[in-house]
Amino acid sequence: MIEMSHTEPESIFKSTQVTENSTNKASRRSGIPIVFVHQRYSYYLEFTLRQAAYSNPDSPIHLLGDEENNRFPFIKHHLIADYRSSDADRFKQVYIHNSPNSYDYELFCFVRWYLVKELMRREGYTEVFVADSDVMIYANLSTYVREAGLQNYIAAFNVGVDYQWVRSSSGHSSYWTWEGINRFCDLAIDLYTEPRLMAFMDQIRAEKIIKNDRAGISDMTALYVFYEEETGRIRNLSESVNGGAFDHNICMATNFNLDEYEFGLGRKKIVMKQGRPIAYNVILKQEIILHTLHFQGNSKNIVHRYYTGKGLLGNKLFREMRFKASVLYHMVK
Repeated sequence: MIEMSHTEPESIFKSTQVTENSTNKASRRSGIPIVFVHQRYSYYLEFTLRQAAYSNPDSPIHLLGDEENNRFPFIKHHLIADYRSSDADRFKQVYIHNSPNSYDYELFCFVRWYLVKELMRREGYTEVFVADSDVMIYANLSTYVREAGLQNYIAAFNVGVDYQWVRSSSGHSSYWTWEGINRFCDLAIDLYTEPRLMAFMDQIRAEKIIKNDRAGISDMTALYVFYEEETGRIRNLSESVNGGAFDHNICMATNFNLDEYEFGLGRKKIVMKQGRPIAYNVILKQEIILHTLHFQGNSKNIVHRYYTGKGLLGNKLFREMRFKASVLYHMVK
């Protein structure tokens, strides 16, 4: 499923919201808007959405979802079905499926970016942070965007040092300006209609066959092409900068560089200090603050262990007992 220490942040980025189309309290907040996209209900939403709200109390938090997950009163919920747009319809018309994943899944991975664009248009946002629904956010993103100078870029997302080999980048934690999301959505259509980019996509498909790469073509491929096309205008969130980075995948030692972080028991070795996850970078030989943690795949089963917000004690205990019971079952099976 697609899922992208607490301090009192400054009231900044008042220009983030250009117009006010809603009387909802969340839409009047001054921090950078945070957007999640998720279909149906999943238990880990209880942790990821509340973690985002806890670490970013001044940010409006949006969930593009459906009736099943319209149960969080502290966020602004939108029905995906209400955010249909002409450019999303155009993409659906030209999209050619080339992935081991199902057609509907892979198509939606692309369409979510058009949903984000439409939300930005309706809300009047000039910048947003998009997180997959299995991403825990620990940094105050408004402060981070200002201090890291992200407004000097049109977008920012996770790119590994091997991105040209795997032909892939990830938007599970990503920063978008209005220009950036427009250019990316246009490029996604161009990948299937513009001769130069169509030829490049054919080259990528051929390479994947030679490498026996079953990943296929996805929106991560499109993000890679976007990164190549806009070199210098997109910031890489995987790279450690000023002692901090955004987690690519908690189940991988690699983040920006290969085998970059201490690793054990199938995931990065994380130590929580003052409510922030710390990992040791073996290349830089220093501790790095991870602004987010990405609980991809089965690691969602331990997302509760890394929740630093208030409440949910009973939920955390239940999830921990369930996890340990599952581990024990597989040990004796």
